[in-house]
Amino acid sequence: MKIILLDTETTGMFEKDRICQLSYLVLDEEFEVEEVHNELCIPPLPISYEAMAIHHITPEMLEGKLSCVQTKAYKRLLELNTSHNLLVIQNAAFDLSMLSKEGFTNEMNLIDTFRILRAYYPSEGSFSLQFKRYQWGLYKQEHTLAKKLGITIQAHDALSDVIVLKHLFERLCEEHSIPHMVVVCSEPMVLTHIPYGKHKGKKFLDVARTERQDLHAMLSSNGVDEDVKASILQALEATRDQAIITIGFGKYAGKTPLEVLEIDRNYLIWMVNKMDNLNAELKEAVEKALVSYP
Repeated sequence: MKIILLDTETTGMFEKDRICQLSYLVLDEEFEVEEVHNELCIPPLPISYEAMAIHHITPEMLEGKLSCVQTKAYKRLLELNTSHNLLVIQNAAFDLSMLSKEGFTNEMNLIDTFRILRAYYPSEGSFSLQFKRYQWGLYKQEHTLAKKLGITIQAHDALSDVIVLKHLFERLCEEHSIPHMVVVCSEPMVLTHIPYGKHKGKKFLDVARTERQDLHAMLSSNGVDEDVKASILQALEATRDQAIITIGFGKYAGKTPLEVLEIDRNYLIWMVNKMDNLNAELKEAVEKALVSYP
């Protein structure tokens, strides 16, 4: 088995954007570095100034470079892309989406270190690579490896980030087996704590009991990832019998359907008949309230 630790830099963060740096290390099963790949490549669109301000790759640096698919790094990645090997990425969804625009479909076993951090270390601060670099003291190990490989560590450089990723991955392997991490990354994870938004840091189950409309709002928002979606659904189902169903919007936000029934029955009738996006759980609670007092 070969272990490929990979990172990219891109022209931006949007659907249109493309890769302008592809970097990865190839390790053996003892975590020894066998290959180093690091290439700038010319994308089919300009680098945004926002991206340039982060990774400091300028158009002048890309003059005369090959396209991503023409680089040796990309061609070697295709050779390594078998089910016998392991691909390790921090926030794999982003990098794999960028690679897919170059025609790459991953066949390797996958470990997303971002998802592992979010699932198993929910209360230890940010899940970002640079945060863990300092929080876990990973930077103390960098100099020896960087010197050995002839690399200068720089923030937001793809190859430098891969060096950090190597030490993060090794740290995670001290507490979790590779097969276990592969399995949990192969399907949606149920998280214990909400990773972002107004309830960041709170337990999904606690919010599901008292402010579940906020979870329904998260569920219907654009860009919710599969882990968060699975966690919301699990929390809503687990607390269904003990939940306090409240209205999460409008002039009666925070009130239960029974409380609104006592002061404005017509509002509940309007909700049921006119609101096409009313979630099923709240609609059921409103209908029960209306039936209880015909």
